[in-house]
Amino acid sequence: MSPLNSENKGEQGGPAPHGLLPVPPGMDLMEYLDLKEKAESYIRLVRDLYLKLAFAEEDPGQKEKFENEKKRHTALLKSMKWMEVEVAKPIVAEYPELIRRLREKEKRGKV
Repeated sequence: MSPLNSENKGEQGGPAPHGLLPVPPGMDLMEYLDLKEKAESYIRLVRDLYLKLAFAEEDPGQKEKFENEKKRHTALLKSMKWMEVEVAKPIVAEYPELIRRLREKEKRGKV
């Protein structure tokens, strides 16, 4: 197969360019890229919210909990595991609710 033909077939089944994970079977490239982008964005947002909550928290135990969560999300971003579909799908499904709850905590702390 010539390089032009392989480009037209997308990423499925072939080696991943530029260190990207191959597109999983059953997903098109745009769907996969959207999933990865959302997962990364949600993790960054949750990490930043935990950082804000830790900064504002006066209770040492709760502050430590928030700092640990911030560190965990930083490690997840660095590990690049969020690029894997099995990791990204639950993040995209569950993090909007987590973000909502963290924002509510942040607002209560400022009132």
